[in-house]
Amino acid sequence: MIHQTVRAVLTVAGAGLLLAGCASAQPPTTASDAIRVEATDTACTLTAATAPAGPVAFEVTNKGSQVTEFYLYDAAGRVVSEVEDIGPGLTRTMNAHVTEPGTYTTACKPGMAGDGLRGTFTVTAAAGTAPALPQGVVSQYTVLEQEIADAGGETTSGPWRIGYIVEAAEPWYQADHGQQHFREPAPGETHHIEIIPIEAATGRIVPDVPIQLDVVDAAGTVVDSKQLNFYYSEFFHYANNFSIPQAGTYTLRARLDPPTFLRHGEPTEPAALAEGAQVSFTGVELKHGG
Repeated sequence: MIHQTVRAVLTVAGAGLLLAGCASAQPPTTASDAIRVEATDTACTLTAATAPAGPVAFEVTNKGSQVTEFYLYDAAGRVVSEVEDIGPGLTRTMNAHVTEPGTYTTACKPGMAGDGLRGTFTVTAAAGTAPALPQGVVSQYTVLEQEIADAGGETTSGPWRIGYIVEAAEPWYQADHGQQHFREPAPGETHHIEIIPIEAATGRIVPDVPIQLDVVDAAGTVVDSKQLNFYYSEFFHYANNFSIPQAGTYTLRARLDPPTFLRHGEPTEPAALAEGAQVSFTGVELKHGG
């Protein structure tokens, strides 16, 4: 078995660009460069409301009485980066990588609900920068890295890098007779467990991967087992809602079959990602109510 880790090194290849959290041509943002955010139950105050395009760090301190979150949204309302579960009196850092100049929105969410306490944040052009990747591509990998670090872990197996994320049970849209219907978590569903299969050589999230996930208790009993669905979200991922009978420490056992897509290549080269993987994450704490 492979013990869980809480680091993520995710890359986007093809353009040879390493995204936030990885080595890059730009110097890393240091703690002294961070924009400080003071979050209370009634206010969300930043020490700066503008920054040049590139890596931007927000050091968020919760001076309120409720658990809070901090978000950065683009002009279309999409999440660029987020940091969650900041308890009263705690400080956490959110690292964002913003490639496109423009007007963005910051939000503190006391109680982790609603639209939050919002403000305008301006990103200016960085001098001498290369043409940027689309913000959605950068955001996908930035948010994914943050969530793996905050609420999961990762391991490698052959050509795969495989991450997991544990959250409370979630709703989603699903098709029924050609129409999209909103599905709330079913009674008894307690956790939304995500598996993210990544091609280790390129850092790309891999589509069309059949994944079976077992949740195993300390006695070796499978308490729930599901085939994972593929989801559109801030980043593409595979997941399902699981019913965990009681809070405790569990093992997540994932079986990835080879992707079902067709593969380009040369007859002298082996087919890419032709093998699946089986990995286990041990010591995973599954708490009820979150």
